[in-house]
Amino acid sequence: MRPEPPGAAVPDVPAPEPAEVAEDEAPPLPGATTPAVPPAAAEPDATARGRRGRRALRGPGLRERRRQQTRATIIEAAAELFAERGFDAVSVVEIAQRAGVVEKTVFNHFPVKEGLVFEADPPMRAALLGAVRTRPAGESVSAAAGTFVVRAMSGLGSPEAAAGVAEMAQVIRGSRTLQVREREILGELTTALAELIAEETRSEPGELAPWLAAHAVLSLYAALLELARDRVLAGVSGPELSAELRTRGERGLALLQFGLAGYAKRR
Repeated sequence: MRPEPPGAAVPDVPAPEPAEVAEDEAPPLPGATTPAVPPAAAEPDATARGRRGRRALRGPGLRERRRQQTRATIIEAAAELFAERGFDAVSVVEIAQRAGVVEKTVFNHFPVKEGLVFEADPPMRAALLGAVRTRPAGESVSAAAGTFVVRAMSGLGSPEAAAGVAEMAQVIRGSRTLQVREREILGELTTALAELIAEETRSEPGELAPWLAAHAVLSLYAALLELARDRVLAGVSGPELSAELRTRGERGLALLQFGLAGYAKRR
């Protein structure tokens, strides 16, 4: 069901998930303790470090691969059900049944149901803040962040991306709960960007400039995202949509960079 542009109002990096109990591994009984490893059986530190290093080079182990596969299966099941019946009409129990897992497993991966929509893809937060932190000397925040946003939104024109955007648009617009959560995520992202700008510029508490800049950039993001959703639902995609998003995004970015003084003067 994806992609929401690097996030689409994409949420913060999810908190570490609770450890999941493997299907073939029963939890310890209350009061049971794990026997300590006898000193003779303990590995020398150097040997243990070497083995851990070799495991890291081999990539994720079997347990981690199973966890990733389970997560992907849950996401796919949720996407199918949300597309069929809408977010609000689908229960977590039904998602678990479609994915072939128990309800607890779904909550281990996604503590809240909304996370199945907004946390299923990597968020854009790190990428946006990274674009600001790594911008070259002399480049403004609005130029760096705005250019990143326009480029990301333009990518939604590809047929593969457009299909995901259309599906997400229908699911989100059909649920008041998701609309509220999406606005919350956008607010969290705005706060993160404003705090980064304030830190970089050493702004005094209460100074408005960092917040105005952050709100302007994220307003451009939100406007382009809604435009993309409207257009794909109208059947537009491919180079035509990419060009429209890029052109309109660049016009919006020009307003951010050069101000609104000359915009919409009354005649």
